[in-house]
Amino acid sequence: MPKYRKLIRLAGILLSLPLVIVATPGLTQQNSLNFIFGISGDVQIKRDGRNSYQQVYIGTLLNPSDRLRLGKGSSAKVFCNNLSTWNITSQGEFSVSSGCPSTEKAILIRNGSNRVDTRTPNDPTIPYIISPRDTAILNDKLNLRWNVVKGATSYQVLLRGPGVNWTTQVKQPEVTYSGKETLQPGSRYRVIVTADNGVSSENETPTGFTLLSEENAKRVKAEITQLEKQSLTNESKILALAYLYKSNNLNAAAIDLLAGLVKQGNQTTAVYQLLGSLYQQVGLNRLAKEQYVTALKLAKAEKNLEAQAIIQASLGEIDITLDNLQQAFESLQAAQSGYRTLGDEQQVQQLQQKLDDLTGRLSS
Repeated sequence: MPKYRKLIRLAGILLSLPLVIVATPGLTQQNSLNFIFGISGDVQIKRDGRNSYQQVYIGTLLNPSDRLRLGKGSSAKVFCNNLSTWNITSQGEFSVSSGCPSTEKAILIRNGSNRVDTRTPNDPTIPYIISPRDTAILNDKLNLRWNVVKGATSYQVLLRGPGVNWTTQVKQPEVTYSGKETLQPGSRYRVIVTADNGVSSENETPTGFTLLSEENAKRVKAEITQLEKQSLTNESKILALAYLYKSNNLNAAAIDLLAGLVKQGNQTTAVYQLLGSLYQQVGLNRLAKEQYVTALKLAKAEKNLEAQAIIQASLGEIDITLDNLQQAFESLQAAQSGYRTLGDEQQVQQLQQKLDDLTGRLSS
């Protein structure tokens, strides 16, 4: 029996340790992220698996296997996964991998696969956490925000984690952490907010945040310095920084950057699309939907077929979460139509499976 007790204790320790995912070279190359930040003239893209070229737009994400085609007198600027820029100024066809080489050390990566449980509907009667929510943070300067509960006049805020046990009472739906205890690098913390009517953020799926380890924080700060040395427009720099933050799970920082750009009246589809994606990744589905709706309007105005299809598919996922099944069906159907026009049969088939499932749920 002692032997089994030791095994059980060992299993418990292993389960309590953070999951470390080691990226293989092939996976890193496949997930490397590059994007268009400048276009002049006729610039088109051909995705792997599609038969035809489509127009390129500011913010278009590029895979290593994609090909760009530039007409006479056209030019394009690409921000690469290693934080370098690739300026194309001549007519012809170009493989993205030739200008933005995929290495084992890609800095910008597509890490959307770590999306949290999207079944959270964000009940407006709950003071659910808005920020920091399922994110890493770069430093201990911490501003906590949560959903406003109608009728509530005050909130109790608790911050719990290694070395920290902080409580405060406030009237507004936000507060800056002012405890004497220092957040520990590499440690995870949980925020619990309870409104004076007794409703708690714990009534939703519990959320938390992690302070980056000293090693990772040092690396990210060096990458930010490297990025800021590039000659970019303000919009492009913010997009690049947002992708850098997202690549390191610094979702709260990325959201704050893009939300600031939106407040300035930005009208670029990719900005709203990325902001919607970040909100969706941390489980803030209602806020994600607001950004996606705006992004879809902008994508339709510029006739950006690929962005429309991606956004409509995302809206479908969110409406399933919010139990708006008919709206979800219509969005997924529109996305499927878009991908069919683009010649992306793989996406068409994947969406058909979701539509078949929704058809069964709607008819039951």
